[in-house]
Amino acid sequence: MNAGDHLQELMSQFIGPAQGPRELRLQDIETVPELFQPRGGISERHVSDLIKAIKAVGPLDPVTVMMVGNRTILIDGHHRIEAYRAAKWATPVPVRYFEGTPEEAVLLAGEANSKAKLPMDNTDRQNFAWRLVLIDRHSIAKVARASGISAAQVTIMRRAKRTLGEQAGDHVSWFRARLAANGKEYVNSGDDDERDQWMQQVADRYADELTKKFSTKLALNPEIAAMALASYFGRKLPEVYGFLREHLGEDDRRAIEVENDEF
Repeated sequence: MNAGDHLQELMSQFIGPAQGPRELRLQDIETVPELFQPRGGISERHVSDLIKAIKAVGPLDPVTVMMVGNRTILIDGHHRIEAYRAAKWATPVPVRYFEGTPEEAVLLAGEANSKAKLPMDNTDRQNFAWRLVLIDRHSIAKVARASGISAAQVTIMRRAKRTLGEQAGDHVSWFRARLAANGKEYVNSGDDDERDQWMQQVADRYADELTKKFSTKLALNPEIAAMALASYFGRKLPEVYGFLREHLGEDDRRAIEVENDEF
């Protein structure tokens, strides 16, 4: 189900603004990330920081929800909900209720993320704007303000949607939609060599960006670098560690095993 279908479903169930308990159990809060999570995913570093805060001081600021029929939908606070779940929080969490329509809630989610301390990157903003264009219920100005991209870019997206017609909703990212609107096709051949080459190119670009930002600081301070990576990757760190081991030579692996045995 795409974003437009989700919104249509919520609108059909929406009676009007309603209030509920000021605290809710996690299992009673429903997430619809296709509509209300503008970023391209969850930041593990942010979740890790929130987990520490939960364990130190207890409940976080209220998350924003809205009543749609007998459902309670999360509008803003996906990282907080993820942190509660990761921390195995067992008691109800504080909530506040949005008093607008589902259409207005979509805009609120985008605006809230644009102003947050963990801002959306350009790809996230464009994809969110494209999602709003697909929904086709908001003006150019409202889409631009909610997503943080220019009105001119929104106009281009609307033009692409008209070009693609009924197939517009098949393209979940603006990158793929733009290719299709220009008569180009996104090719995912499934070729492992091609995939590895692409991953290496991306990795090299990230490495260049790290070098520009930190010069030799990370390489010369491996312990600090490890602490920074642990903070950044959060719960994903064991997975990253597993991939890092694949890049060690046989001699390096033996050296690490010998060092661990000595302890």
